[in-house]
Amino acid sequence: MNQSEWKDRDIEELIKRLPQIKDDRTSQYIHARMDRKKKRPYSFKRFIPAVAALAAIFILFLLAPPVLNQFSETGMEKSESDMSVSSGNSEGKMELAPERKESVAQTEAKKEDQAALTESGEKENNPLSEDLKEPHTRLSLYKDDLMGKEFYSFGLVSTDAVPIPVSVVDEPTGEDWLARHEQIAEELPEAEWGLEDYLPLDGEFSLDKDRVIFTLDSHHSYSGSSAVEYAFYHSLQYSFQHKGLDEVILREHDGSVPEFSSTGEFSKIDLNEKDHTAYYLYSPNGRDRFLVPDNINRGSIKESIQAMKTAETGLFQSVIPKDINFSVTEADGVVTFSFLNELDLNTLDEMAALEMIEGILLTSKSSGFDEARFENIKQETWNGFDFTGPIETPISPNKKSLINDM
Repeated sequence: MNQSEWKDRDIEELIKRLPQIKDDRTSQYIHARMDRKKKRPYSFKRFIPAVAALAAIFILFLLAPPVLNQFSETGMEKSESDMSVSSGNSEGKMELAPERKESVAQTEAKKEDQAALTESGEKENNPLSEDLKEPHTRLSLYKDDLMGKEFYSFGLVSTDAVPIPVSVVDEPTGEDWLARHEQIAEELPEAEWGLEDYLPLDGEFSLDKDRVIFTLDSHHSYSGSSAVEYAFYHSLQYSFQHKGLDEVILREHDGSVPEFSSTGEFSKIDLNEKDHTAYYLYSPNGRDRFLVPDNINRGSIKESIQAMKTAETGLFQSVIPKDINFSVTEADGVVTFSFLNELDLNTLDEMAALEMIEGILLTSKSSGFDEARFENIKQETWNGFDFTGPIETPISPNKKSLINDM
């Protein structure tokens, strides 16, 4: 039955059923047994624990002196070692043992050699002190990049109909400059750079002193829409800027001025005009990156720099981070950019920092400045730039080298 169902009567019945406990022994029997126990002799077994304890104490007594001596000698050796090391670090104390002195001297020599190697490695891996002597991967073409080489400029076009200026460095070949220009145009890996197969242009080039004459083929495809004519115009402009030429003259085969559906008559391109344009970042394929102008004349360097902070088209990106601010001043033919808060270029992504610095320099170039100065930058030299004085603006943007490919 369950515990909750038990009743008093049931419990009494269970108790009555328990066996009765009784002792049948007589009192005489019990007293006689107790008397026998008192008279029984002590057993030797009761003394065994005591004897074992005494034996253990005796063994410990015999072994204690050697053990204590060993501990004492070890402690003395350690104390002497500590005293020897201490004496090597402070004058006026006891001398080290000869063997000890030789070991310490060898260790110190190894440490000095290792420190020298480490310092040498740091100099090799940290080229800040030699920053201006080593070649750097700057994005644009500078005078230092030539060093006896030739350069050629080209106006390439993306699938978005965005004209892109590109500068190619080439070894001198002794060929006619214009002939070499056309040869390179045929070999440019435009598709690999994410661009249209746009060059060479449909027509013939010739040189007349400081002018390039371009005679269009009768079946050319550079007319039909404003976007197509815009790309064609700037392709010619980018291809012959920065070479000391004055203009590009356009002609039909009969010598007449070409006429375009959107632009109308189109006779020449001025190669030395101050554009006052802003530069932005453009990627035609999400991989290749180019610095490109928006070709809007804003009239001054200050207006152009202000425009750089915000791209007016979704195709371009600003190269100036939103949290970076600086003032722009002009004096003695040099434009100065002074950052309001000290700028540590190492806190930025290296490519983003390069695009910002070189985008500003290219924008300065478009406004006619040959030099620009940066103030309040933490680094005095960085990636080939010396910020302690004026920096020469680039010759042209988006440097490419085909020396190993052609």
